Amino acid sequence: MVGKRFRIDRKLQPKKCAKRCYVVVDNDRISRLPDDILVTILSFLPVKQAARTSVLSSRWINLWKHISRLDFDAESALVKIAIDYNLHSEESCKYVEWVNRVIQSHKAETLKEFRVCFDLSPSAENAITQWLEFALLRHVEKLDLDVSAGSLRVYTRDYAFPEKFLKPRSQSSSCIDFKSLKALSLKCVKLSGEAIEFFLRNCPFLEKLVLRNVNGISNLEVCGPSLALKHLEIWFCAKLKSVRVSGPNLTSFYSSHVEVLLLENVPMLVELHVNCMPYSVSIQRLLSPALSSVVSRLEILSLDIYAYIKEINLPTFPELPKLKKLVIQYWATEDKSLMGLTPLIRAPPYLEEFVLK
Repeated sequence: MVGKRFRIDRKLQPKKCAKRCYVVVDNDRISRLPDDILVTILSFLPVKQAARTSVLSSRWINLWKHISRLDFDAESALVKIAIDYNLHSEESCKYVEWVNRVIQSHKAETLKEFRVCFDLSPSAENAITQWLEFALLRHVEKLDLDVSAGSLRVYTRDYAFPEKFLKPRSQSSSCIDFKSLKALSLKCVKLSGEAIEFFLRNCPFLEKLVLRNVNGISNLEVCGPSLALKHLEIWFCAKLKSVRVSGPNLTSFYSSHVEVLLLENVPMLVELHVNCMPYSVSIQRLLSPALSSVVSRLEILSLDIYAYIKEINLPTFPELPKLKKLVIQYWATEDKSLMGLTPLIRAPPYLEEFVLK
């Protein structure tokens, strides 16, 4: 009896195994999806992970080459450089070679996103220009260029945005246009005020503009009755003295280290973040007639305030009837008082969230 039961088990075991293997293959529904859906899924993965799917089977070899988002994130390499800056040259070369390999293999005709973020040396200027041309020729919608991410250098030579891209199509031999651009972020890039005006004129669908550590601008105007711009950030731009903003669709604006700030015709503005310059009177300028009407419509207000030399004393502050969130980051020596901020804290009668750093 025991022997008979053993023989039955031996006969059934191969069938169970065969059935189990068949179920695994049958449940591989992802591989049966159309190519365009698989490419869309891969587009949400980091570039390196998307490329690794090429080893799955012959079906997957070329799929990643059609992804619409190219985010060249190299955080692990930046951490290595932060620990030992002697590795900078080696890691920078690896990064340039990696980006070059990917764009040489890439086959998609359009791009939703193209992001470069690395501490690149001046020797990479030609490569960066080629990357920009690659992205712009593919009608990129979101362009993010940060060429000194996490840089520990005392002196940083800014990459100059190529002027050949900033000419009217009638004067340029290239086929580049900026009509598809919806978001533009430039960090540690040399750019003139005329170049920014070019973007505003030639990017009719531009909704987000971020300028961080951008040199070459002294007075900036972001104005236009037909601007689609909804979000504007201007951070730590050396030599920038004044900013004038006028846009009917602008909902959020971040600014730092600006001596003169003028906000005009911004009826949709609900979020404002101002980094007040050390030793300046930027906080008092918020009380001026040019800004008081704007402040009264805000829902979120963030202020970075410096009081190293003298006390901040606000005798009054306009009422903030719509403000829901107030964030104050206060930099001062230990003997300074916070009492001068009392009128500001009392200004929003319906405040729901208050953050003090």
